[in-house]
Amino acid sequence: MKRIALILVILLSFSACKSAKESQPELVDLKAEPVLIRQPYLQMVRPNTVTITWKTNAVTGHCKVVYNDLNSLEENEVAGKLVLHEGDKFNEVVIKNLKPQTAYNYAIYSNGYLLASGKDYFFTTAPDNKNTAFSFYALGDIGAKEKQSFAIEPATRITELGIKPDFGLGLGDIVYPKGESKNYDNHLFKPFEKVFKNTPFYPVAGNHDWLSDPEKNFEKEWALPDNEHYYGFSYANAYFIGLDSRNGGFFELEKQTKWLNKELKKVQGKYDWIIVFLHHNGKTCTYKENYHHVENLYPIFANSNVDLVLNGHAHTYERLKPYDASGNVDRSVTNQSEYKNLENRFISITLGAGGKLNKKWFPDPFNLEHYKDGTIVAHAEHVGSFGLFEINGKSLVFKAYNSFTGTVLDSFIIKKN
Repeated sequence: MKRIALILVILLSFSACKSAKESQPELVDLKAEPVLIRQPYLQMVRPNTVTITWKTNAVTGHCKVVYNDLNSLEENEVAGKLVLHEGDKFNEVVIKNLKPQTAYNYAIYSNGYLLASGKDYFFTTAPDNKNTAFSFYALGDIGAKEKQSFAIEPATRITELGIKPDFGLGLGDIVYPKGESKNYDNHLFKPFEKVFKNTPFYPVAGNHDWLSDPEKNFEKEWALPDNEHYYGFSYANAYFIGLDSRNGGFFELEKQTKWLNKELKKVQGKYDWIIVFLHHNGKTCTYKENYHHVENLYPIFANSNVDLVLNGHAHTYERLKPYDASGNVDRSVTNQSEYKNLENRFISITLGAGGKLNKKWFPDPFNLEHYKDGTIVAHAEHVGSFGLFEINGKSLVFKAYNSFTGTVLDSFIIKKN
């Protein structure tokens, strides 16, 4: 009996030691110099606040950002929090009480070590008034495996633009093949690191991002407004609405549709421009099908003064003629380079060649078999591309850029009374 009791004591002791070891917090070395795995990227840049995130290896025990107004030498510092991520650590710092429409330099520190700083590390807070001209870029279907993606091309062209965009929109399928967090660094953040370090990015999820649990992948990578699947934010005199079109049906369809109607009602008459961005297309002449769950929103868009609907999904470029609430081409518009008074009309643009281009597919802008009333396309080109939008008061200028040459492949202007 004594022998059996002794064995039980040994086994219980071993089990207790094992459990204690498993429940211990992760050990860190506060004196170790962390390895910077992911360059800092900007999120939630509002008039008075900004979120800066970067990734280091697991030795990190604390982090901070030191920043200063470009017009002042006085430095400020803010401590951040650490979040475990794929065996490494997110370093996330939220800076508050900033001045609107002001440029700041910043430097990042982990465990007291300076990991990144310099003239390219800066952010500019959003304006707090509606009389500010601004610009933004948009593209979708971006990060794939090496040799399968050309994400570095649009990223490079964006840094070369004569007008620096104030932010970017991601139109879904942000990371291939299945939106896994483990692929974000190589497929997206490395090619876009020079853009993301000083230009915030607001993505929505696409069907590939849904192939891995978005709560454990997509949401983990970003700090976005509201529930991060569908959200809205303002910038100067424009309001932006991001939707989660999932794959063949909207995420939380009833709830999201109710939210969309409420959001659009809330902003009526308060902004000159309303822009919707999502992953799936509605009608199209590309190789993709017409997604009826998007077409069903046409009446909501047209009757709520939405000006632009931006999508990815098809790895090509396509700009449609103005559409009315029924999804019909506005035949009265003959000039496709300048639009005026698009009341109850909106323009739909596919920008799905941000890093993927299916060579075997070509858009067919004259696909009369599907559209007996003639082409619905104002301009289409099968080339790697992204869009740049410049808004100044009641004027909007759009340019689509070839990601390889930097040349403008399509453009138009909208002027409102």
